[in-house]
Amino acid sequence: MSLRKGSKVWVEDRDTAWVAGEITGFAGKHVQVVTEFGKQILAFAEKLLLRDADADYGGVDDMTKLAYLNEPGVLDNLKKRYALNEIYVSDIFHIKLENLFDDRND
Repeated sequence: MSLRKGSKVWVEDRDTAWVAGEITGFAGKHVQVVTEFGKQILAFAEKLLLRDADADYGGVDDMTKLAYLNEPGVLDNLKKRYALNEIYVSDIFHIKLENLFDDRND
């Protein structure tokens, strides 16, 4: 994993499971991160997961397009898509639903 100053990362958090952050520097074995809430923390590099900066705006409709397919990335994408009421479902699911609610009598 290539970490450098400015890298977008996920940091474990007791209250919210994961919080978005950005690397601001390095201090020995620790990485300095500022979270999306402005909190400065020190974390071990192996505890950080890379974050897809492109997914910041509304998420992506197909999660295979996430640059980093990890737990916090998937959860964050689902949260954003649900908030926008843009929940992805496959075309096959739509076809089945249309057939279920078809009120035409044959």
